[in-house]
Amino acid sequence: MADEVELKLRINAADVPRLKRHPAIKAALTEPSRTRRLVSIYYDTPQLALLDAGISLRVRRMSGHWFQAVKGSGKALAGLHQRSEWEGIIAAGRPDFSKITEPALTRIFDDQALRDALQPIFTTDTRRTEWHLLVEDGSQVEMALDLGEVQAGEQRETISEVELELKHGHAGHLFQFALALQADIPLWIENVSKAQRGYAYYRPQPPAIVKAALPALARDDSASGAFRHIAWECLSHLQGNQDMVLHGEDVEGVHQMRVALRRLRSALDVFRSVVSKQSGAAITEELRWITDVLGQARDLDVFVTQTLPPLLLQLQAHPGLSQLEAKAAAARQQAYDEVRAALASQRYQRLLLTLGAWLENQGWRDADSVECSVLEVAQTMLAKRHKQLKQHGRRLLHMHPEERHATRIAAKKLRYAAEFFTSLYPASQPQQFLGALAKLQDVLGVLNDIAVTEGLIHRLIGSRPNRALDEALYIFIGWNACNVMRRMEGLEGVWKRFAQQAPFWL
Repeated sequence: MADEVELKLRINAADVPRLKRHPAIKAALTEPSRTRRLVSIYYDTPQLALLDAGISLRVRRMSGHWFQAVKGSGKALAGLHQRSEWEGIIAAGRPDFSKITEPALTRIFDDQALRDALQPIFTTDTRRTEWHLLVEDGSQVEMALDLGEVQAGEQRETISEVELELKHGHAGHLFQFALALQADIPLWIENVSKAQRGYAYYRPQPPAIVKAALPALARDDSASGAFRHIAWECLSHLQGNQDMVLHGEDVEGVHQMRVALRRLRSALDVFRSVVSKQSGAAITEELRWITDVLGQARDLDVFVTQTLPPLLLQLQAHPGLSQLEAKAAAARQQAYDEVRAALASQRYQRLLLTLGAWLENQGWRDADSVECSVLEVAQTMLAKRHKQLKQHGRRLLHMHPEERHATRIAAKKLRYAAEFFTSLYPASQPQQFLGALAKLQDVLGVLNDIAVTEGLIHRLIGSRPNRALDEALYIFIGWNACNVMRRMEGLEGVWKRFAQQAPFWL
């Protein structure tokens, strides 16, 4: 068994000639490139039993020989695919079960009924050009350019991708080399394998919402190791919702991408003792850029799906509200167009590749920092953020909207930090604290949504609204005032329940 580590990138066919001439390839090349045809046949049962077991079985014709590979499903993040692989030479173009000797696999493939049911379900037919490269620190990388197609019955799908496979050394160099190529040639991170693309014709996977996972940390973990783990979790959360934003319709996709970005920015702040401020400055600026792009769509999502409908229900015939609804829908569509353009942009691809290189190569480490345990960081930062929020709460009921916004941010920062470090404490201790904090954050979030509504409406109706739109604005001002009063009535109780919670980290 070998652990396969490779970075996948999509490329436009028109850019292939430029790729082949790229100076970064020439500088790292250790032997002449070669091109050959690869025909890969994937086997499974009609019920897709192997897919359900989390493995794939592939038979490949290459250079006059047959090769068999069994691969685990593994994981893919920022284009980096990591999975277990069992590969060997076989005599003919059909599965040879005698070559499968791994105990975990023999338990599956010793089933005669499964063997009898296996059949070819899809094929990939590509021309592969390979380059063997020696990059920084002596790391060895095999670069492959695959041009061809996936064939599933009568269905055809083009393949045009670059794979950077780590043969020896550090995975961070895959991201660095990809950045060198992407500086001159448009490339897009590809988190879907060829096998997944073939299987999608038999079992399509619709876009799904991915929530943040609580990182599993240990008390003896180093602070730097914990930061790296948390940062990768945030990146997984971010990319897990991309498909929904690009191809789905659930507004939660944009929301979850924003949450992932805010969590990552919060992690940079929580671990400021080990993260170099200078190295993180450029990344923070790019994170702020994509957060702002998503934020415009999110504000309109809230307005269109939550704020406006109750008022329309009460005043269906008001022409100003109908006009406002139409303007909001058009602005929302434009905002989503801008989001999707940003996610497809080379700027965003570069951000993801840079984050991958930064995390894998520990480019975030502050050379002057003294390593400490994650528990020390947790105790310090939780106490600090808890104190900051409690200070805000002293005059919570008498705040202006701007001050309540600052309180909401303080609550959010405490919640993210608490979630980062939950696994360091007995399971029962953080739950009640986090539950009370979440309710406080929810109320503050609704109040903030109400506060931004008036500014959003002003932007929608423009500087010279007609009479109906002007009336709609004042209707909303009154409606919001009532909502604020109602929410404020419950805020005191929510705050008291939170303030009574004992800090679980003491």
